[in-house]
Amino acid sequence: MTNNKKITINNSLFLKANFILLLLIGICFSSSAQIQVIDHTEITTKSEEGSDFSDYTAVPLGENGLLVSLTHYIKGQKEILIAKYDTTFQNIWEQKHVVKGEDKIVHYVVADSFIYYLVDKQRYDYEILKINLHSGIMKIITYEKILKATYTEICAAGNIILLGGEAENNPVVLHLNIKTGRQQILPSLVQKSTYLANLSIDIENDVILAIVAGKYSSYKYSFFYFYSLDAQLRYNVTIPDNKEYDLQTFRPLITATDEIIVFGTYSSPKWKRSQGIYSLKIKNKKEDGFRFYDFSYLNNFFNNLNEKKREKMATKVKRARKKDSPVRYSNDYFVSPLRIEKDRIYLSLEGYNPVYQNGNNVANNMIGNPYFGSGNSRVYNNRGGSRSMWQNGGNPNPNMTVSYKYEQGIVCSFDKEGKLLWDNQFDFDEFESQKIFPFFSYSVRNDTLALFRLDEEELFYKQTVKSKEQELISEYEVPRRDSLDNIVNRSDEILMHWYDDNYLVSGYQIVRNQLSSPARRKVFYFTRLRYPFSAVEVDKEEEKEEKK
Repeated sequence: MTNNKKITINNSLFLKANFILLLLIGICFSSSAQIQVIDHTEITTKSEEGSDFSDYTAVPLGENGLLVSLTHYIKGQKEILIAKYDTTFQNIWEQKHVVKGEDKIVHYVVADSFIYYLVDKQRYDYEILKINLHSGIMKIITYEKILKATYTEICAAGNIILLGGEAENNPVVLHLNIKTGRQQILPSLVQKSTYLANLSIDIENDVILAIVAGKYSSYKYSFFYFYSLDAQLRYNVTIPDNKEYDLQTFRPLITATDEIIVFGTYSSPKWKRSQGIYSLKIKNKKEDGFRFYDFSYLNNFFNNLNEKKREKMATKVKRARKKDSPVRYSNDYFVSPLRIEKDRIYLSLEGYNPVYQNGNNVANNMIGNPYFGSGNSRVYNNRGGSRSMWQNGGNPNPNMTVSYKYEQGIVCSFDKEGKLLWDNQFDFDEFESQKIFPFFSYSVRNDTLALFRLDEEELFYKQTVKSKEQELISEYEVPRRDSLDNIVNRSDEILMHWYDDNYLVSGYQIVRNQLSSPARRKVFYFTRLRYPFSAVEVDKEEEKEEKK
């Protein structure tokens, strides 16, 4: 059943929902076992001048619902509105928090039954909002400012909160025990000319992991620091880059007290763009296994090229291997959080190529990965934070217009030892954006893969199995509102996997309607789509596997 509803904030008026239209659309796509529109809701805010309508977040909580936060001005006051909805967009609770001037949310993390927001209050002052996801009860956590540090990341578990960032151009992590009130700086972390690449906590294994990367003493290293939950350094493992690789991105998985597995992308020191994917296992205080997968070894990496270009690239790869020299690639990749399901680990990447306004590619002037940082952009190592953080991430010169040409999305499946099992890709067809957003999403069931890309009003998708080449991409027009509404402008639209076969489309629109007052409304909208997997395809592949 399709349900279309609206939620009013600050006494703003909503138009009547077009229930019948979405119902018919839902029935139509249900019968064809394709994309179904399940729910749709809108948040209209009567905000005053100065509101930043890109400064909002949508945090999918799986089957526990959805959390939304947005910042706006009401009666001269700047406030952060945080609201929770169930999976049918029924409002469960709301919280409001007044902030000042340039104050804004810079990062958030969901841990246990809470969400923690890190609010930048400027001048090295920060505020931590801890909100119970079930009740909505909010607590403001304060701490003593030990040093002048810029914090851009928050990590939490149990009674421990970590704030990660930099002080005097060096990486720093503040450790705060909210039960005892004790706070301290993680020891031995400072390495000159490096940056904090990742921060993780695992309560079960009593581990805090901090990854620091960059140049130290004229050489590039990756430092893996293992701490106990009480901030005591146990040991660190140093991985030097060599003539074959530089580790670019880091997505770790803590598997035991003295064991982690890390996934990411690497580059060649001679060519700063991404060269391939690696998996690294650290066990018993030392490196226990490195696997490197040059992009040319992926089964589907070149499937976004037409037949002529694919043959040309295959010849180039073959020639390069004879000379024992790697093929150079032009894209950079940002890496989504790992997904762990049963005995599989899934890694997804989105490849983009920055282009300056004059149309020249900047292959020799790497802008930097907006989610994992570089010398110019150190703060984006998660999809957390508000959309305003993402928009120009990585651009070393904010006065220079740069766009981002997206080439492809890649999904890889690994076993728990870091061995690549299969890969597949989604062609972006050189989709170009002025802003950095995640446009690609996926879900997996029994090694059957559904891949999606949102492009304004159109949703492109395909279903395939493991590394099976599948060129057919279906196209679906995301429905507009009813005929009484005219969408004047739509932007910041993102598609995210929510839970099971469900996806969340969120965005910002300016809507005009002559029958309501005011005639123009600023709207945040959320639509739940469902893509049922084809059981027939899954069964066929399972039968083939059993016969082998």
